[in-house]
Amino acid sequence: MREERLGLLALVPIGCCGLPLLVAAGVGWTAFAWVGALVGGIGAAGFLALVLIRRRSEEEDVRLPRAESDRGGGSVRPRPEVEILYFDGCPNHVPALALIERVAGELGLEPELRLVKVADQEAAQRLRFLGSPTIRVDGRDVDPYAEQRTDFGLSCRVFHTEAGIAGQPEERWVRDALAYQGEAG
Repeated sequence: MREERLGLLALVPIGCCGLPLLVAAGVGWTAFAWVGALVGGIGAAGFLALVLIRRRSEEEDVRLPRAESDRGGGSVRPRPEVEILYFDGCPNHVPALALIERVAGELGLEPELRLVKVADQEAAQRLRFLGSPTIRVDGRDVDPYAEQRTDFGLSCRVFHTEAGIAGQPEERWVRDALAYQGEAG
C-alpha cells in the first residue's frame, strides 16, 4: 500500500500540467506514467545543476578554467589578470564576462579570469567595490573615471558612457585596458 502511495505521489507534479493534455489527447495511463518519470528525471537533473551552480557561486574567489592552449607548450603570450567583482543581487556581471571574453578573443589574448563575489558592505569597502560589475585588468579599473570615486558598496554599477548611462562599461575601455596590459605583459 505504501509503495502505491509513493508511486502516485511521483505523478502529482505532472498531474497539474500534463494530465489534462494527455487525457485530451487520449493517451493511456501507462504513457502518462512514462512521461511523469521522464519529466521527474529532467526536473531532478535541473535541480542538481542549480545546486552545483549555486555552490560554485558561493565561493568568494572563483578562478575560471584556463584555455586548452595555455596548458601545453606553444608560444608564450601575456596573460592579463581580469577580475570581475560582483554581488548576488545584481546580474550585470554575466554580460560583463561575455564582453571580456569577446574582446579578449578579438585581441588574441587569453586573460586569467577571476570572479570575485563581494559578500557584504565591509568587503565592498575593503575591495574598493564600485558596484556590480567592477572590472579590473591587472588591478586597474577599466573605467577611466573610477580613480576619483569613493562610493563603495553593494549596488548595481552604472557607467557614464558616450551612449548614456549603462550597466556595462564602454567596450572601448575594456579593449584599451586589455590591449595595454597585453603589450605591457
